[in-house]
Amino acid sequence: MVKDNTLKIGELVKKALKSAGIAERVEKQQAIVFWPEIVGPEIAQKTSAIRIEKDILIVKVVSATWRNELVFFKKEILKKIGKRIGNGKIKDIYFC
Repeated sequence: MVKDNTLKIGELVKKALKSAGIAERVEKQQAIVFWPEIVGPEIAQKTSAIRIEKDILIVKVVSATWRNELVFFKKEILKKIGKRIGNGKIKDIYFC
């Protein structure tokens, strides 16, 4: 009987990222990649997730009106981000 020691590609990539010390940073970057999916098409048209500084997602917004509106939805958006990429990875959102 032959033992199967193969790893799935995803597991191999995770292992390599972890050993390189960048796994957490890559996981956080998923908030940018999945931003349109997380907020939906209407908000995605008016915003752009541009970078992450520490645990804060920086989102560019088309106008001050939209920025003020999104502040009211920040907690809900953070929950959606947590569900998508893992809780606690992004702790705040800064709309600019």
